[in-house]
Amino acid sequence: MSNLVTLTITSEAFLLLSFIIIILSSRSLKMNVLWVILLIIGGAPLLYLAIDHVKNDYMDANIGLGLAFMFTWIYSAVAFIIAIILLVKKKRNNNISKEQ
Repeated sequence: MSNLVTLTITSEAFLLLSFIIIILSSRSLKMNVLWVILLIIGGAPLLYLAIDHVKNDYMDANIGLGLAFMFTWIYSAVAFIIAIILLVKKKRNNNISKEQ
């Protein structure tokens, strides 16, 4: 049970960190609202299924929980790649504007 909680918190923290980087890289309020909505979409399935698993304590393998973890990890990896791209783009734009 403890491993599930630790893994869930770690997965959600990585997802949140990726989106915090994205939001800090973006300056548009509309885009930030979109990023927050996408964060909720990415994190909600894992939170729901982890809470459901703890409350109901299924005897068999909870395939839905495993799929939720995989979805969150892939979603987090994509978000992290987008965050890195946005950071590099922002840094490059700052360097170009300083040179002029």
